[in-house]
Amino acid sequence: MPLPLLTPRLELRDFRPDDFAGVHAYASDPLVTLYTSFGPNTEEQTRAFLDMALRDAAAEPRQNHSLAIVDRASGALFGGCGLLGRGELVHEVGYVLNRDWWGRGFATEIVGALIAFGFGDLSAHRIYARVAPENEASSRVLAKHGFRLEGHLRKECLVRGEWQDSLLYALLEEESSASVSVSSR
Repeated sequence: MPLPLLTPRLELRDFRPDDFAGVHAYASDPLVTLYTSFGPNTEEQTRAFLDMALRDAAAEPRQNHSLAIVDRASGALFGGCGLLGRGELVHEVGYVLNRDWWGRGFATEIVGALIAFGFGDLSAHRIYARVAPENEASSRVLAKHGFRLEGHLRKECLVRGEWQDSLLYALLEEESSASVSVSSR
């Protein structure tokens, strides 16, 4: 596996046990987790997530790629992203960033890197994302990369005890034109 993934500004790498503080900073923030299926996390929930990410990274064969988002210039961990296996050659993409890092184009860079990794290294046929209808910023990020809105799924996701709608976006390998420069170490 060619991990970590390197973009011009970022390193996307497997989570480590010592990533707790960086992960908990974003995962416990109510504003950051407003449109996620998790959070705001307790310390116990963040530890459980890190344990799961470490188990997933060690699995053979590996199905899920939960990755830490690290700023290459400062070394700061400021988010998480990944591709989760959802069947043969199908992956769900996701990303979440500490709000101090919003508005700088990082989500667009991250999604581009994950698309290149998914269609290249993982030989994916389809990558999809589920987005809260109110999360217009994520919808714009996906549209920039050619994801198509395939549907509005009504009350399909149980979040914090309440059924939520999701917008389903997808991109097929033959539609992809990932333009982010990605390399590995």
